[in-house]
Amino acid sequence: MRYSDAGVDISRSDAIKDEVVAEIRSTWGESVRPLVGGFAGVMRYPGAAPMVAATMDGVGTKLHLAMRAGRLDDAAADLVYHGANDLLVHGAKPLAFLDYVAQAKLDPEAVLAVVRGLSRACREVGAALLGGETAEMPDTYLPEVIDVAGCMLGVVDDALLLDGSRVRAGDAVLGIAGSGLHTNGYSLARKVLAASGLALTDALPGGAGESVGEALLQPHRWYGRALLPLAAAGRVRAMAHVTGGGISGNLVRVLPEGCRAHVRMTWPEPAVFRWLREAGGVPIEDARTALNLGVGMVVVTAPGDEAGVLDNLAAAGETAWRIGEVAAGERGVEWTAP
Repeated sequence: MRYSDAGVDISRSDAIKDEVVAEIRSTWGESVRPLVGGFAGVMRYPGAAPMVAATMDGVGTKLHLAMRAGRLDDAAADLVYHGANDLLVHGAKPLAFLDYVAQAKLDPEAVLAVVRGLSRACREVGAALLGGETAEMPDTYLPEVIDVAGCMLGVVDDALLLDGSRVRAGDAVLGIAGSGLHTNGYSLARKVLAASGLALTDALPGGAGESVGEALLQPHRWYGRALLPLAAAGRVRAMAHVTGGGISGNLVRVLPEGCRAHVRMTWPEPAVFRWLREAGGVPIEDARTALNLGVGMVVVTAPGDEAGVLDNLAAAGETAWRIGEVAAGERGVEWTAP
């Protein structure tokens, strides 16, 4: 079973992005700071400092499982964590969030659950839930389906902006443990689940007692408490939030020309990913593209800072590993044997 079998074609998505770049950049003035492969857009608000950062995303098909399990609030919270982490990659702090909630016919209880989840997560990351939009569109959405998207705004000082330009050959590549699938790969996961014949309440094969639903609906994590102090201290050269595209597709976004990352699976594969691969017969190449495989954030640091950064992450309650290094070569990411 491949990701494309679940209806998601990442290569098509990348091609569309390539086509629209020129249109997007045609709107940019001198206030916009171009970021190659940026996880957020960054610009200077006229006459003000620091710079403004913004990113946009949606919860995606995780919402289908969340509705079945009665956990819409948790899935909505994931969207805030996702947006906050995309800002974090560039050293930005969350400031405000705007949401969009739509259904064919608005269900007051569902909408309230979504807003409760968003507000809870906004309080955690330090952002104001500034406003949003609810839309009722019977000809656009299927009955009983809900769509949740949002825009996260943040701020970052010039001196603290991370854009990957400081990455050098010899740097260490560290991986920080994620929590389940976060908010990516759910079209594939749902297809595997349907083919497996298991219910959300069944025990996860090979797991430690959690149900399939608990494993698939683990919350998306926020890494700011551990990483913002390290970024502010100049001990991080780049970060990559592992979202759609997996480790390779996101780490490459923060590599400058002439730098090639070598990645090895030095961490224990969580049971949920092992089950998805085995139950779905998912080729490892597809798994690496569709899933984070247990690493939610990648950090690139100078070799002399590696031990200290790992110690700081552990002290902050994070689990992290060295998962590779940066070498001179063609810009890209390649997997090597452990």
